[in-house]
Amino acid sequence: MRKRIYILTILVGLLSACNSTDDKTNTSSTSRLLPEPDILERLKYQKTNIDALFNHSKDKLIVFAKLMDKDEPVQIKNGNFPDNVETTFNILKDSLGNIVTISEFPFNKSGDWNIIFTHYFDKDGKTFAFERQTNFFNSICTDGVAYETRTEFYNSDFQIIDKTYRLVDEKNCMIQKDSCQFPYDNEYKVLADIDIYLRTNKI
Repeated sequence: MRKRIYILTILVGLLSACNSTDDKTNTSSTSRLLPEPDILERLKYQKTNIDALFNHSKDKLIVFAKLMDKDEPVQIKNGNFPDNVETTFNILKDSLGNIVTISEFPFNKSGDWNIIFTHYFDKDGKTFAFERQTNFFNSICTDGVAYETRTEFYNSDFQIIDKTYRLVDEKNCMIQKDSCQFPYDNEYKVLADIDIYLRTNKI
């Protein structure tokens, strides 16, 4: 009888220890890296955090502009943009001084469309996500503005592991892509890391 009680006591102790470990794991899950099978969940979480940081740190953005008559972008201060801007770059750093995202805005004279190309970088400076956002008029598929968003996620080898596409109207109702006419055809390239990005754009 004593032997059975002893064994039961050990089992209860082990179960308690397991539960305690699980509780600790759950409470720290937001601060730890998720295992490889959950890499997409982790990357989406990182992107969401960076988007939130961007929205709350617009006054801390480092802004550069590529001018039509200059080879290298110039830094813009106090919102004083020249008239001959070709492309604008909005750079955001985290609290450690690492660049976490760069948004690129090609200039459009007609005003019929606006495009944003955004690279997201991890702690090692590698591109883990890319997003192209577009809003445009004269789409035929809606009387107002159409909003197109294309998002891609990459693993550490810069291979696409997931991509999403969304096309909606001003009321956030889905639009069929085949029914739309797209008044733009800007070429773009997703770059593998921050060093290549800065070098390519001469920032």
